[in-house]
Amino acid sequence: MKIITINEKDDFFHFLNYNIDVNDYKYKYLSNVLHYAFVIGQLPVTENTRILRLDTYWAIYIETDGKLFIYGDTLKEFTLELQSIINFESFQGFEIMGDYNLVYSIIRGKNVTNFTVIKDRIFYQLNNKGLLILNSETPLLPKLEDHAELTEMMLAYYVEEYEGKRNKEKTFINAMIIEHIKENSIYILKESQTIVAFCTISDPDIGIIFVRPDFRNRNLGKLLLSQCSKILFDKNQKSLLMTDLNNYSSNKMCLDIGYEEIYKHTNLELI
Repeated sequence: MKIITINEKDDFFHFLNYNIDVNDYKYKYLSNVLHYAFVIGQLPVTENTRILRLDTYWAIYIETDGKLFIYGDTLKEFTLELQSIINFESFQGFEIMGDYNLVYSIIRGKNVTNFTVIKDRIFYQLNNKGLLILNSETPLLPKLEDHAELTEMMLAYYVEEYEGKRNKEKTFINAMIIEHIKENSIYILKESQTIVAFCTISDPDIGIIFVRPDFRNRNLGKLLLSQCSKILFDKNQKSLLMTDLNNYSSNKMCLDIGYEEIYKHTNLELI
């Protein structure tokens, strides 16, 4: 196994440039870290940051002030090496983000129990439209006067999605909704002049989909997701999205309309 530390800059950046496709949806979060840490230099990293290589397999460990990022293949050699260099007891209050299987392999091997799950996610890709639920109706683009109603729905989404732990400020959400409306990147379903569901698009992937609780179990989410997925598929020949790994209904909805699982990601907090 070869270890490339952050101090071996030529080898380190050569690996990043030739082995990690920042446009690969699997690395949606990792690409942001690489950009802020190594492109614009706004995320300082410690000397413990390194890349592990064995044949065609690799893993990367990025250590910053407040977060640890762990991505790559789940090999025994990588797991043991990362277990040996990460002193979890010294990272109380830190977040860990990375590959689901690799991260859990490391912390279970070290018997780490002092953590809470922020979000375990499944990444999906749609490769054909055969199972999409499509009808003659098209999803509506909201008007600016809909921003207040959509803001309240988006606030409710964050409360539900993160169980009240990551609520957002109303002014922040309102500005985000207005931007979505101006950019035509949010679609809605209405009943009796009430917005009952919305879905945002962040090309090439689906963003946030939310259905009012009183209107659930009517396949409205599945219909709206199908319609928005078609918009992306017709443009890119694929559609991408991520869900809460533990949300059975969301995952079933994705599978029912043809999405296929491509990756699992985790975000933990050490306590």
